Amino acid sequence: MMDWPKEKVGINESDLKNVFRYEPKKTRVVRLDGSGKEPFVRYFETAEHWEDWMETELPSPNNRESGLILILATRTGEQRLPAVQESHNPIDSSFTKPERFVGLPAEDGGALTTKKGLLPSPNGRRSVRTLPFSLDTFRSISNKFCLHGSIARVINRSDVPTFSRAELRMKLSDGEIYPAYVYNCRSANAWEMDLALTATHFPHSGRTYAILFGCPIYIEEQVITRLCYSGVEASYPLLLPGIFAELERDRHIDIVEKYMDHLEEKILELDCQPSIDQQMRGSDSESRNREMRSQWLNTTYLKNGLITWSIQLSKMASHTAELRDTLFMPVKHPTDGKNSGQFANHNKPVEHVPLDLSDLRICEVKDQLPRDSAIELDDCRDDDGEWRKLEMKRIGAKVNDRLQAIIEEYEDKIRECTMRIDGMAMATQWSHGETNVEIALATGRDSRHMRSIAIVTMVFLPGTFCASFFSMQFFNWTPQGDGNSIVSNYIWIYVLVSLIATFLTLATWYYFVSRREKRRVASNNDTSFIR
Repeated sequence: MMDWPKEKVGINESDLKNVFRYEPKKTRVVRLDGSGKEPFVRYFETAEHWEDWMETELPSPNNRESGLILILATRTGEQRLPAVQESHNPIDSSFTKPERFVGLPAEDGGALTTKKGLLPSPNGRRSVRTLPFSLDTFRSISNKFCLHGSIARVINRSDVPTFSRAELRMKLSDGEIYPAYVYNCRSANAWEMDLALTATHFPHSGRTYAILFGCPIYIEEQVITRLCYSGVEASYPLLLPGIFAELERDRHIDIVEKYMDHLEEKILELDCQPSIDQQMRGSDSESRNREMRSQWLNTTYLKNGLITWSIQLSKMASHTAELRDTLFMPVKHPTDGKNSGQFANHNKPVEHVPLDLSDLRICEVKDQLPRDSAIELDDCRDDDGEWRKLEMKRIGAKVNDRLQAIIEEYEDKIRECTMRIDGMAMATQWSHGETNVEIALATGRDSRHMRSIAIVTMVFLPGTFCASFFSMQFFNWTPQGDGNSIVSNYIWIYVLVSLIATFLTLATWYYFVSRREKRRVASNNDTSFIR
């Protein structure tokens, strides 16, 4: 049997023990109803609080109230200074400034909090896996919160950004079976502040159960702020994956800007590269080259990561069209006569026909109903959720448009990375070309010096050879008589032979050099004539 998603809730015991780590701490839970009210935020820390909430207040999937419930799993190493109280206020005033949050020292497994988030910590790559619950609490959450076991595999593949969706008939712990959509999102941990999201949406009620893993405090504030602007959008299945895409976009934009600045600095360094002699005498040449190679590799890896995540966003955008054409396909009653375009009575046969994606709200459609129509608005609302489908279809169009805009922005950043990478490659080639020219000029200077040395050598070499030759015992230059040392009368032989040998050596060298030059010129002329 293939390893497709199993149609049951809960994470298996092996993944609970091997994939996740547990450090219980105070955690936010956000509840947002589809009626348009502000989010309701609560805080839990102990296992008793979690169990009491899940037993008494957590709505079951068969509840017809739409909306979402989101657990913001706080990131490892972050602590809140002020005491926390339960509040209906979506953003507690004591949590609006990042300066009010601190982290554990890096050696203790935490990180320092800055205005942008957390500074890199040695074990930041495991932050998403570490949960602010105990093992028993998370086991209960995974079952009662309708989590799907596929999130463990997604979190385990930490270096691959992912968006996945599965349409299942979810079997709950009480034995009931409901159709559900399961969404898993994961950002790559190659850079700090990676996140993971799992969401289970039940279409029959419009309710979503979700957990956002690895949340730093400022991300929690951003998520709650975004949910404050949600109304009926809380019932849309892709609301939380869409917010996840927005958060990942912000993270990638900051990373791209930082990498581009560093890469441009390296390109400018190539333009101001020292001479060959200075590079040979300098001690930082190897470290500078290592930094350039590292920056080039990092930017290339970033480009590949942007491409991969852009593909995941395209999958997300395609799913909005799938929801529009299947789950939110309104049912229209065919009639005849002047009211052929209006909704008819319930006892007539129905057919599924696509509707346009214009911005139609319930109140606007109500105004468009004919005055003599026998259909009341309340009846239409009960007509298999037609009005909700129409609203969800409109929201889906907005989500799709925003995802397309984000994809276009990613494509622009990918082109920007490509331009910087190509620019660095071109600057490197120019730098190498200039270096090669400098080396060629230096070689030419050395060649001229060597030519002078060779000529001097050819002048003195014949005389040196003749002196050595005539100094052998084969010749007797010592005069007979009193034995006084005199210059031999045959010294002219040495001078003559040396001069003749020097002349023959230089003439031979000149002959071969000039002959080779004439051949090169003739070859160039023949080639030019052929062209």
